[in-house]
Amino acid sequence: MSAAAAYREPHFFVAGALALAVHLAFFVPLYFATRWQSHSSEKYMVEMWDSLPTTEVAPKQEPAPAPPPPPPPVRMEPTPPAKVVAPVLPPVKAEIEIRDKKSKKAEVKPSPAKTDEKKEKAAAKARQEAEQRELAAYEANSEQRRQAVQAQVRAEVTAATQTQIDRYQDMIRNKIRRKMRTVSDVPESAEAIFKVTLLPDGMLMGDPVLVKSSGFPTYDDAAERAILSAEPLPVPTDVSLQKMFRELKLSIKP
Repeated sequence: MSAAAAYREPHFFVAGALALAVHLAFFVPLYFATRWQSHSSEKYMVEMWDSLPTTEVAPKQEPAPAPPPPPPPVRMEPTPPAKVVAPVLPPVKAEIEIRDKKSKKAEVKPSPAKTDEKKEKAAAKARQEAEQRELAAYEANSEQRRQAVQAQVRAEVTAATQTQIDRYQDMIRNKIRRKMRTVSDVPESAEAIFKVTLLPDGMLMGDPVLVKSSGFPTYDDAAERAILSAEPLPVPTDVSLQKMFRELKLSIKP
């Protein structure tokens, strides 16, 4: 394509566009005129404008002024902390607090296994103590029973021994009374007491010794002669009883 053709082509389009615009300008009023005549009976209100309404343009907002810079921060000098003087605790209170702290630190919650073990040990100890108490009570009762039996045996032996002693003493008195001659003018309340020492066979070891006089010399002499005439005196053959008859006090009554 030549340079002249390239130059004419844009003008051709511009001329065509203008011709089309002119035709439209004539055609549009003609169209509305014919429609207005055909509908003459209708009434229209036409508002005439001197010029096309203009769109109100919002005034350009001025940018807001920048805020003034903040004032420089005022540096506050830190107030030195007040010096706290620790109160001086009395020695006793301080020691108590130290012991309390140590005891709290030493307190450790025992584990369930250790707790069960302690309970078992405590139960075993309680059972052992109960058994020991029962054994002690049984032994005490046994000792009491043994002592009671022994006391009963001693009482029985003493009673039997005393019975034998009384029996042989009666035999001795009766033998001496048989050898006693009658003494006149002696009241029945008269009593002469002699001390004698006997051999195991009942013979006298020495003469009788007058311990208490009856108040009647003739009666005292008669009683002494009766004792000498009655030997050997009857004594028990049991060795355990013979020692009871080694020394006797003989009461001689009318």
